[in-house]
Amino acid sequence: MFGRYLTGFLRLTFAAVVAFPSFLGAIDLKPEDVRGKGTQSPVTILQNRYFLKAFRPELGVSYGTVTNEAYTDTQLLAFRGGLFFTEWLGVEVQSTTATVSDSDDLKSLKRLRYRKFDDPNVEVHPDPEVNRLKKIIDFTGVVAPFYGKLNFSDWIIVYSDLYLTAGLSKLDTDQGGITGFTWGAGQRFYWQKNLSVRVDFKARNYTEKANNQDHRKSTYSVDFGLSYFLF
Repeated sequence: MFGRYLTGFLRLTFAAVVAFPSFLGAIDLKPEDVRGKGTQSPVTILQNRYFLKAFRPELGVSYGTVTNEAYTDTQLLAFRGGLFFTEWLGVEVQSTTATVSDSDDLKSLKRLRYRKFDDPNVEVHPDPEVNRLKKIIDFTGVVAPFYGKLNFSDWIIVYSDLYLTAGLSKLDTDQGGITGFTWGAGQRFYWQKNLSVRVDFKARNYTEKANNQDHRKSTYSVDFGLSYFLF
């Protein structure tokens, strides 16, 4: 299911870029604006950040999946809000709802049946202990020191930020509420001054129970989303 959503999202984004390239190309400086109209040599320029973020509240939505679960297929729908205090430093709050289903491996295990060695009259089946995610709230700081632009054949220009995130996570699971640490990285591609496309990788590290003992768990996810800067 996630593959279908991702394929549709990428197709829509590509169609918008092809249909409206002028929105991206028109914002860049022209060579004559830098050296004057009399020059014949081309000019390559990377000016300061064109898309400013400081003190512009950001709202966004994303859809993703947990990538390292063996017994579950976990899809993530998230809503986020954030604010940058400078062009490279900000904070973000993200609320995520998880939709969990049994993976093919778990379904296969549940179909297995065998007789106990010490009592052949008793039939048992494997029942792995699974602690499913239900909801996640992340409180993170965002550092975005890397900024650049891509120029495709002098036809379209795409501006982007590369950023890092770190903070605390509050997870609602089958075992109850758990507090953990989250860190990650992401790439933002701007579409005009307010709208951007985001790709985020997040890791969440926390402690859960397994066989009645504390066990360190790391959950990794990849999200694709849209963000809108107000004002």
